[in-house]
Amino acid sequence: MKKRVTKNQPTLRELSDQIAFIVKHMATKEDIRNMATKEDIRNMATKDDIRNMATKEDIRNMATKDDMAGIREELKDIKFRLKDVEDAVENHAGHTREIDYALERISVIERKLGIKHR
Repeated sequence: MKKRVTKNQPTLRELSDQIAFIVKHMATKEDIRNMATKEDIRNMATKDDIRNMATKEDIRNMATKDDMAGIREELKDIKFRLKDVEDAVENHAGHTREIDYALERISVIERKLGIKHR
């Protein structure tokens, strides 16, 4: 018995064309492989993160590697000289405290600059 196609039912040809269209435009495994995952999206920067980021102007005013190298050398020199002074005035308690305080301050500066102690 042959079924009649009504107005609202698509023909086999129309169904075939629709399926072909879908297959042609469907994402491939390769397309999907490079898409962001839920984890990627969860780890994206928020508006607050972006608002608090350094600006180009902030970065322009930052110390360069050469600036940092100079500061490191200066701090290293000061540290050695203070050690020499400390050794020379070891018996003078007042000077030792001052030198210890200066060395503590240098350590704080080095930590802030990310300088590793050797």
